[in-house]
Amino acid sequence: MGAMIPEKLLHYILYFGIMAFAGWIIEVVYRSCKEKRLVNAGFLSGPVVPIYGFGAVIITAVNTEARSLPPVPAWLITLLSPTALEYVGSWFTERIFGVTLWDYRGERFNVRGRICLRFSVYWACCAALLVLVIQPAVFTRIKALGPYLSHFAAGAFFAYIVADAAQSVRALFNFKAFQADVAALLAKGRQFRPAFGFSEGVRGKKPKLPAEIRRVIKPLAAFPSLRKGFQRDLPAFPDWIRNRLEKRLWNDKKKR
Repeated sequence: MGAMIPEKLLHYILYFGIMAFAGWIIEVVYRSCKEKRLVNAGFLSGPVVPIYGFGAVIITAVNTEARSLPPVPAWLITLLSPTALEYVGSWFTERIFGVTLWDYRGERFNVRGRICLRFSVYWACCAALLVLVIQPAVFTRIKALGPYLSHFAAGAFFAYIVADAAQSVRALFNFKAFQADVAALLAKGRQFRPAFGFSEGVRGKKPKLPAEIRRVIKPLAAFPSLRKGFQRDLPAFPDWIRNRLEKRLWNDKKKR
């Protein structure tokens, strides 16, 4: 049999996957209630939000290391770790991808729109709940899987997350390129025209959105902050495309 993954690393991979899935559920429920429509939230196409997985792993690791400290500083470091991760994650996506995936500038006591007091309090409460309740329960169930099932599950999840992440990163770069092209058209007073001889469909049938636009729907649907910038470019689209985008992304009931 090939080399086995160290048990601790194996458990953390599965822990990451479980918490990333739990984060996806939280985001879908929160965003769907807020926008009053079903929202498939998150950066990836599948049902995971990696920052929640990273957050859970980092909080758990930080808490484990901080146990050697007195209780007050240990808990302070643990409770602040998700806010630190959120700031670093926002800075990273802005620097690497050139996009702002979340923006707290409308919130009081925010720092460059990357973090804010209200959500920092939320994350601190979640961190306490994670350390005291969720983490022990999840690790108990992970250990109960046994080495063979754990290796299979971790390998399958790792293969999936790499493939999904690669596809989603490509989609994000495609979105940036498409947005730049549309902005350039708008600056020249020209209008978007679909490629490859696209037809608006036949009478009585609702035409599909052009492939170029369908490819950028996922990032726009997942991140409201991306929609704010994209909304400025809507005049570059024909009326029927603009109306469809407004209905789908901004839930514009007046145009229904």
